[in-house]
Formats: sequence, structure tokens, C-alpha cells
Amino acid sequence: MKKAFTMIELIFVIVILGILAAVAIPRLAATRDDAEIAKASANVSELLNDIGAYYTSQAKFASNLNAMTNVILVDNKNLEANMLSAGKKCIKIKLVASSDNAPSDLIISRGSDEKDKICQKLYKNKNMIHILNSFYSYEDDSGQIKVVGTGNGEKEGHFAVSGISAKF
Repeated sequence: MKKAFTMIELIFVIVILGILAAVAIPRLAATRDDAEIAKASANVSELLNDIGAYYTSQAKFASNLNAMTNVILVDNKNLEANMLSAGKKCIKIKLVASSDNAPSDLIISRGSDEKDKICQKLYKNKNMIHILNSFYSYEDDSGQIKVVGTGNGEKEGHFAVSGISAKF
């Protein structure tokens, strides 16, 4: 006599697999989002280091941001670009090169897709909160202290990428 599974046993197995899939798929999606957020946060930190290192080694800035970093940037024009997170423009980068004795200012702000779910999760990341709240001060030629950035809105962070009188 041949042994085989009955139809009811097969249906029970299929139901159990369906329940497991219903639980596992959302967790997998959340893990993917967490990985994208960690990657984006690390890329912003790497971008800050790369641009500072480029200026230190070359004593000038390149004509576009892609030439100064290995971080992938899109829409790169006139020292402005966007960084993608899960295909969304969550982060905008702008470099304002200084022509006087003030430090050049690298501005990290929320991108055009800021209302997207993945971008909202990114903005809640501890490292990104710190980056989007950053500001610095420097002493100008007349001895006055100038503050760049407000540090209280979590919308735009400012970083000095040149100059010796900047204080963070």
C-alpha cells in the first residue's frame, strides 16, 4: 500500500506557510528600509569627510560635487546635488564656496521627496537628526563672531569645509 498525504494535510501545510509568509514579508520590508536608512546616513558622513579631504588636498573645490566624492549623487549642477535613499531624493547637498575669509559652507538639507515614507524614517535617524541640526561659528576679519545655521529646526545642517577659524 502506498503512503501519501491527504488533501486535508496538504491544505493545513499551505495555510501554515501562508501565515508564516504574512508575518515574515512585512518584517523583511522593514529590515530593507532600516538598511537603506543606515546606508544613507553613512553616505552623508562619508560625503562630509570626502569634501573636506578634497579641499585639504587640492586647496580648492572641483566644479561639481561628484568629482570630490565617491558617494553617488544625482542632479549634480553648480555644486548642488541630491542623494538618493531607496530611489527617493531625501537629501539635498549644496556647497557654497567662500570668496572672502569665511569658511566655505556645505549645506545638507531635506530633499524634494521629504514627505516620502523612507525619507521620514531617515530624518528620524539619530545621526541624521544631528546632521540636519548642525551649525558652526567663525570669527570674521573685524573680530566679530558669525554663526552659520540655526541648529534648531532639523531641516538644514551647515558644515564648514574650509577655513581655520570655524568652531563647531
